Amino acid sequence: MVFFTCNICGESVKKPAVEKHYQTRCRGKNKNVSCMDCLKDFYGEEYVAHIKCISEAQKYSSQSQGFTPKESRNKNAQKQENWMDIIRAILDSSEYKLTPDVRSAFQKLQSVDNVPRKKAKFENFVGNCMRMSRHQASQVWDILEKEINKMKEAKQAELARIKEEKIAALQKQQKEEAESEEAPPKKKAKQESAEEAAPEETSNGVSGDFDWPAQLTKIVGKQADGIFLEKLRKKLLKKYAKHLSVEDLTEKQAKKFQKRFDKQLKLADSLQVEGDLVKIAS
Repeated sequence: MVFFTCNICGESVKKPAVEKHYQTRCRGKNKNVSCMDCLKDFYGEEYVAHIKCISEAQKYSSQSQGFTPKESRNKNAQKQENWMDIIRAILDSSEYKLTPDVRSAFQKLQSVDNVPRKKAKFENFVGNCMRMSRHQASQVWDILEKEINKMKEAKQAELARIKEEKIAALQKQQKEEAESEEAPPKKKAKQESAEEAAPEETSNGVSGDFDWPAQLTKIVGKQADGIFLEKLRKKLLKKYAKHLSVEDLTEKQAKKFQKRFDKQLKLADSLQVEGDLVKIAS
């Protein structure tokens, strides 16, 4: 919950209560508040868009001593942020032709940071906390539901496009590797490139393919909450060395491993990379 300080009377006010405060305590005054966490000033309706602020760890940590707090992985906060994005998209869109009453309802929703995301709870919430009639609440929800479905379809289309691009890139890579293996080495540089593109070899010279997608999915799948990128790399490196029947990789093998690791991680449709965390794609 974001808290503000009224710059007119000095009173501390919760974000949902700002409107009421300027209708009663500071009636007739222009809205002028500052955030209690980041100390930023907001004029008029600017405060409505301020739905998230810095954490206490960020506020009081000493940057001069090299301490930087990690970003919180609050899933509920992220869901609420997405919910607010939907509301803002509806207000900015000309598709829905909002009546003044319905537009006013959506503007009020912008100033609340705990809006339920299920129909029954949503209608009870706006009815009890925002004095909205059941009919109007149902109208607002229908518009929300339509926008949510539209965003889901757009996201699915984007994921399909990305998947097609990955498949095309993989097919192109496989074609290039096949062509480089068939071409006779004219120069030393071309010969080394062909060797890098060739399948991994064991220490006794027997060729064998290392199943990158399967090994990556197997390791990540064992971690319900995902696995850190560096830890995943180390685990896969052990399996890769075992595949080559060696204790330690040579410098050339290590470079090749890192290059293939980065590439295969990007191409893996079953995996999802979020910063330094890798998890099974949902």
